[in-house]
Amino acid sequence: MTAVVWALAAAVLYGAGAALQQRQAAATPIQAAGRPRLILLLIRRPWWLLGIAGELTGFAAHAIALRTGPLTIVQMLTASSLLFSVATVRLWSGRRLGWTAWAAVLAVIAGIGSFVALASPAAGAAASGGIASGSGPAALAAGSLAVCAAPLAVVGLGSAAGRRRAVLLAVAAGLADAGMAVVTMAFTHAVSGGLTGVIHSWATYALMLAGPCSLLLTQTAYQAGRAMITLPITAVVTPLASLAVGGLLLGETARLGVLSGALAVLAVLAMSAGLVVLARLSTGQPGPAGAPPARLPPAASPAGRLRPATR
Repeated sequence: MTAVVWALAAAVLYGAGAALQQRQAAATPIQAAGRPRLILLLIRRPWWLLGIAGELTGFAAHAIALRTGPLTIVQMLTASSLLFSVATVRLWSGRRLGWTAWAAVLAVIAGIGSFVALASPAAGAAASGGIASGSGPAALAAGSLAVCAAPLAVVGLGSAAGRRRAVLLAVAAGLADAGMAVVTMAFTHAVSGGLTGVIHSWATYALMLAGPCSLLLTQTAYQAGRAMITLPITAVVTPLASLAVGGLLLGETARLGVLSGALAVLAVLAMSAGLVVLARLSTGQPGPAGAPPARLPPAASPAGRLRPATR
């Protein structure tokens, strides 16, 4: 229960913080994408700093949850931050979200919640135990996620502004966040060994190096300017990637039978359907500042133009 409470607290803080950061990042020039200049531009924005403060507080709550619970469960609960992200985006814009969009968001959340119930690790197989027994599996898991995220980030940065760019960067950011969760979990165990444990732990230095890189990648994904694509995809990819490395590399084993396995598949389908709907609803959203304007179909008239959806 301690892990559940702290994970939900992290979800609220992460969700509100991510929404504030996304709105501010989307207003920056696209020329700054993927460069340290992007962070330098954002730190001048008070609302972005408030979002970062929320993220840092959420990080502290997340670290406590990871220290007291298994990676899979904590990451699935933290993914409910999507609900708070969408609510914050809508409150900021002053416009109501349509029933279709809310249904899609709830489908994503329901899918994630189903995984919490279905993919509970067996006793003694928690990822925390695998990390505590040796640094090799955790380092391998974090490195694997980084290797998967890097090419997606490169291709996304090379893409023109649009849904493709937003999807690629959001997936890369989600993988990077999952890697940071593994590093954070390893670091929390190193702290229990005192100052000597922290100094001699690989997680300490990985956190110092990967933290800024993950932050820059996440802000670049937010800069794509499509909140209803980047926020949901990042929120889903992070726990699913954590589930994968938890089961394959960190010793977490899910207690899935035939029925529970079938329900797990349905949960994945519900999440996927929700993401597809949200992606389609965001077609008319504008890209980041400085991006080339989207071309209208030849037959479109000024009266028939779609109004860009608010971020």
